[in-house]
Amino acid sequence: MKKTIITSILVLFTLLTFFACQSAPTEIPADLSEAELTKLAQASYDNGNMKAATAYYEAIIERYGDNPDSFVAAKFELAHLLVKEKKYEEAKPILEEILGLYTANEFGSLPPEYKKLVEIDLAKIQVQEN
Repeated sequence: MKKTIITSILVLFTLLTFFACQSAPTEIPADLSEAELTKLAQASYDNGNMKAATAYYEAIIERYGDNPDSFVAAKFELAHLLVKEKKYEEAKPILEEILGLYTANEFGSLPPEYKKLVEIDLAKIQVQEN
């Protein structure tokens, strides 16, 4: 009987810990740099916390989105996370938005590496759709 109770408590604790880690931060400190927010987003995703990763990338867009490089990078990372999660219908419009920015802007005004990465993710989505 004691083993069953102890096992039940351990399972409950593990589940509560897992679901607590799956929440988004309620408040993101205003003094965090873009690099710090990016590290937090990447660490959150690596730990399986998509909600927190999304919140950190959205904070980058909100705080640093006036910088085209920051905007494109954070938008791509959001879309790429969705592709990794196989949420293609959610990722596709974000990727298409980013690609549209490249066609609307002068050559060289946006980081060129993200255009190629967007094209790669869009190709993955197209394969899944066919």
